[in-house]
Amino acid sequence: MTNGDHTEQPDRRPQDFASQLRRLIAVMHPPGQDPLSDRAISARVRERGGSISAGYVADLRRGIKTKPSLDHARQLAEAFGVSPGYFCDPEIYERVSLELDRIEEINRQAGNSDQLVELATRMASLQPTDRDTLAALVQRELAARGGTSPTDRPRP
Repeated sequence: MTNGDHTEQPDRRPQDFASQLRRLIAVMHPPGQDPLSDRAISARVRERGGSISAGYVADLRRGIKTKPSLDHARQLAEAFGVSPGYFCDPEIYERVSLELDRIEEINRQAGNSDQLVELATRMASLQPTDRDTLAALVQRELAARGGTSPTDRPRP
């Protein structure tokens, strides 16, 4: 594998930094497009005022480098729109992982519905309180239209 290709499959529930980063790369990319290359990730970090080279991203992704600085971990998390705690806090990791699971499921169910995938991707990058607010707005709109909200449906 060379020059930023991401053909390896991410672990379903990664435990080390490399696996966590690979999962972000596999899930958090623009709808209908391939996962971001190491260069594109590095560029995203720079756009947000950080500094990390494409080579270092590749080393982290492959597990060659295993202990990035807290600042690099924060920069990578922000580049993907997730909390920096994803890499170090078990509670945040689990919460973000559930959101990644949802995005993957939407990708599977939506097929070619790029708009739906983009909406889910953007929602995943919001703070939990903002997601709750947006979910409440959607539920109110569905109720006003006479539709059912996800909380109205019976659970299996």
